[in-house]
Amino acid sequence: MVGDFALMEVVSVNKFGAFLDWGLQKDLLVPFREQKQDMEKGKQYVVFVYLDNETNRIAASSKLNKYLDNILPEYEANQQVDIMVVNKSDMGYNAIINNLHWGMLYENEVFKPLERGQKLKAYIKKVRDDEKIDLYLHKAGFDKVELLTKKILETLTDEGGFLEINDKTPSPIIYEIFGESKKTFKKALGILYKKKLININENGIQLLAE
Repeated sequence: MVGDFALMEVVSVNKFGAFLDWGLQKDLLVPFREQKQDMEKGKQYVVFVYLDNETNRIAASSKLNKYLDNILPEYEANQQVDIMVVNKSDMGYNAIINNLHWGMLYENEVFKPLERGQKLKAYIKKVRDDEKIDLYLHKAGFDKVELLTKKILETLTDEGGFLEINDKTPSPIIYEIFGESKKTFKKALGILYKKKLININENGIQLLAE
């Protein structure tokens, strides 16, 4: 737990600071000096768990910037990383990458609801010149499209050769079924259609006999 970020709830506040429920008998202290804003009982906060060198006790801090972006980001495009969602902004979702850096998931590239404190896998989209990091939830490029073409064929086979879904289907339905954006889905359909593996009509997609 030490060295990790987590979403925890404040269970009490006294003259020493706020105390968090972290699943152990003794609650976790966030000293006032380590609170980005005054913490309130019953509210949840993303915190960093650290060892206090003065007291030799485990404590927590909501001043996340102190513990992030302290080393240069050395990531490659499409590299898989572990992230935790911290909050939502006008641009999208701010997330912590590998317990080391801030990253951004842009709202127009996220096709499912994300919750504060949620931990999941993501991929590096780009490390910008200002060292800010853009993220994808899915691996970019042709690999993703190719994987989806296989998934579409498998689903068609399982469903008897026909699906009531096509390139006109709303994005949320496509994501619910295949876990991908409409843009990626349309690319995959195009590949399958050109290979004469499927037929597309107003009612859906039909698997063609080889």
